[in-house]
Amino acid sequence: MWPCKVFDFSWEDWFFAIESSLTPPRRQTVKRRVERLWSEEGDAIACLTVRSAFDLFLRSMQWDPGDEVIFSAVTVPDMPVVARHHGLRTVPLDIDPITTAWDVAELEQLIGPRTRAVVLTHLFGARLDVAPAIEVARRRGIMVIEDCAEAYAGPQWRGQPEADLNLFSFGPLKTATAIGGGLARVRDAGLRERMRSILDRDPVQPTREYLGRLVTYGVLKASCNRHLFGMFITVLDALRVDHGQLIHQRTRSVKDEDLLVSIRRQPCSALLAMLERRLHEGDAPITRRTDLGRKLFAALGPDVDLPTRDAELHSYWLLPVLASDPDALVRELRSEGFYPMSGRLDVVTDREDADSAPLGATRLVSESVYLAFDPEMPAHELQRQGEIVTAAASMAAVPV
Repeated sequence: MWPCKVFDFSWEDWFFAIESSLTPPRRQTVKRRVERLWSEEGDAIACLTVRSAFDLFLRSMQWDPGDEVIFSAVTVPDMPVVARHHGLRTVPLDIDPITTAWDVAELEQLIGPRTRAVVLTHLFGARLDVAPAIEVARRRGIMVIEDCAEAYAGPQWRGQPEADLNLFSFGPLKTATAIGGGLARVRDAGLRERMRSILDRDPVQPTREYLGRLVTYGVLKASCNRHLFGMFITVLDALRVDHGQLIHQRTRSVKDEDLLVSIRRQPCSALLAMLERRLHEGDAPITRRTDLGRKLFAALGPDVDLPTRDAELHSYWLLPVLASDPDALVRELRSEGFYPMSGRLDVVTDREDADSAPLGATRLVSESVYLAFDPEMPAHELQRQGEIVTAAASMAAVPV
C-alpha cells in the first residue's frame, strides 16, 4: 500500500544526524552558519519550530490582552493557540477552498482599532501572491507574518521581502525535513535583537531528546516502505486500532500538553547541523517532488475539486482533493492500494463571534482527502490513483 506521506530524508541524512547527536558540533558556530546560509542580510533566526518563532515574536511585541491577530482561516491548530496564550483575540480571514487565497477586501474590513497583525498562510506547497495584502496592512498600520511552513521551495526563496516576519518549517513531515527546526526572517533590526535576546535566555533542547526523535522517525521511515506499510495497516485493522489517529499522534512535532514549555527552547547543535545539511542540498528536495506532483495533478480530471490546481508556484507538499463523501473516497482508494488521510489543519475561529464560521475554510477542512504521494511512485501508479479519484468525482457530479 502506498502511504499518504513519506518522510523526506535519506538514510545518509539520518546517519549524519545520529553522528551529530553523538559528537555534537559547537552550537553557536553551526547556528551562525545556518543563519548566514538562510540570509546573507543577517536577518535570520534559527528556532526549534515555527511555533517557537511565532511565540518568540509575540513575546517580543508584548501586545495588550484583547488585541487582535487576523489569521488565514486554515492553519495548524497550534498557531492560533499560541496567540491565545498571549491573551490575543484570533480573527479568521476566510479563504477560497480551491485557490486557498484570501479576499483582500475582506481583510480590509476585518482590520479594526485593536488589530495588530495578520498571519498569511501558504497551504500544501502552493505559493500565493501576498503583495496586495501587505499593501493593505501597511496602509492600515498592522504587521504581516508570512507563514511559509508548508511552502519550502529551496533556499532561493525565503519569503516575501516586504513581510515583517517570514516563517519556514523543517519539522518531521515537511519537505527537506531536519526532524525539527524552524527559520525566521525578521526585517526590523530592533525587533530582531529583542527576539534574539529572549531566545538566548531559553533552555537548549537536550541532545538526547533529539536523538530519541531520530530513532522514532527512523523506525517510521522504515515502515513507510509500501509493503511494510500495508502489513502495518493490516495488523492495526486486526487490532481495531484507529491507524489514522495513531499516525497523527506519532508524527506531531510538539505535544498538546505544556505547549509553551515545549516550544520555548533553543535548537540543539545536532538539529542545527542537520538543518545546515538540508539547506546545502539546495533545490534538490523540491525537484524530486515537482515533476511527479504535476503528473498526479494532470491525472485528476476537471470534475475533481482540486485545491491549488492553478497555482503557478508549487512544491507539492501535500495533494488534497475535495470530496462530498470523504470517507467513501478513502475506502475506495484504500481498497486499491493507496492510503489517503485526513489532514491536521484546523479552521481558525473567533471565540467572541462564534456564529461567523468561515465557510470556505470549513469546506476545505471538512472535505479534504490527502492523496497518497511518494516520490518513489511510478508514473503508472500516479495515473491509476488519478483515474480512481476522477471516476469517483464524475459519479458524484451526476444528478440523482
